[in-house]
Amino acid sequence: MRFSGFVLPLAMLLSAGVAGAQVTLPTGTSRFSVVQGEKTVGSTECTVTAAGSGYNVTSQGEVRLSKLNYSFNDTQMMDRALNLVSDQITGSVNGKPVTFAVKADPSGRQFNITVTAEGKSNQNTVDRHQHLALLPDLDAAGYILLHRVGLENPQISWALIPKQNGLLVPTTYARDANVRGRYEGHEIDVQHTTVTVSAQNSIAVELFYAQDGRLLEADLPEQNFYVIRDGFHLVNRPKFAPPRSPEQNPGQSPGQNARPEYSTPQGGPPPQMQQQ
Repeated sequence: MRFSGFVLPLAMLLSAGVAGAQVTLPTGTSRFSVVQGEKTVGSTECTVTAAGSGYNVTSQGEVRLSKLNYSFNDTQMMDRALNLVSDQITGSVNGKPVTFAVKADPSGRQFNITVTAEGKSNQNTVDRHQHLALLPDLDAAGYILLHRVGLENPQISWALIPKQNGLLVPTTYARDANVRGRYEGHEIDVQHTTVTVSAQNSIAVELFYAQDGRLLEADLPEQNFYVIRDGFHLVNRPKFAPPRSPEQNPGQSPGQNARPEYSTPQGGPPPQMQQQ
C-alpha cells in the first residue's frame, strides 16, 4: 500500500431516486466503525447541522494499522441544494500533518484548492459541478454525501478526491438487489447500490442503506475495508464483482480538465455561496 499526503490511494476511497426530486440532508450525528477483514481498526463519525443558507457537515476519524496511523478532521459547508461551497481537511499520517482546503471562487464555477504538506503549499483549480461529493478516505461524511447525490438520480455526477492537488473524476451508480441486515437488534431489508469512481482504473464503493435513506455501511472490497454504522450487521453480504469503467460522454474528457456541464443548476443561478 502506498500513501500520498494524508489520503490513501484513489483505490481507497445509492440509491436511484426520482429525477429532479429535492434531496435533503438529515441532521444529527452518525457513528461508524472502520473494519479491515474481521478486525476493527478505526472509527469515523459525521455530524450535520442546518445553517441559514444550507448545511455544515463536520466529520472526523482515525485508523491505526501496523504501518499506518491516520487521522483527520473535515469541515464542509454546503448550500441548500447540497452543492459544496467550501471544505477544510486537516489530517496526519504517521505524525506528518497535511491540510487540504477547497473554496468556490466568486463566480461559483470553480474550486480553488490549496494543499499543504511537508512544509510546502500547492494550489490548483478544478471545475465546480453539481452532483459532486468530496471523498476523503474512510470518511463517513464522504459516503453519506455520495449517497445523497445518488438519490437525485443525476445523469452526470462527480467525485473530488483529496489526493495530490485534487482529482476531479466522474462517478456512475448501479442499483443492486436488496439484501438483509440487522440494525439495533431488528432484521431489516437493506437497499444496495454500487458507485463506480473514475472513468479509468475504476474503483467501486458499495453502499448499503435503509428504506428511509440512512446510510448503514460503505464497503471498499478491493481494499478489504468496511465502514459500518454502529449497531448494524449485514446478514447476507453479496459477492463482489469488480466494476467496469463507466462509458465516457462524447466530447467529454474525464478528470480535472472535464468541461463543467453541470457547474450551475439548470434554469437557475450558480450554486449559492454561503456568507462567511
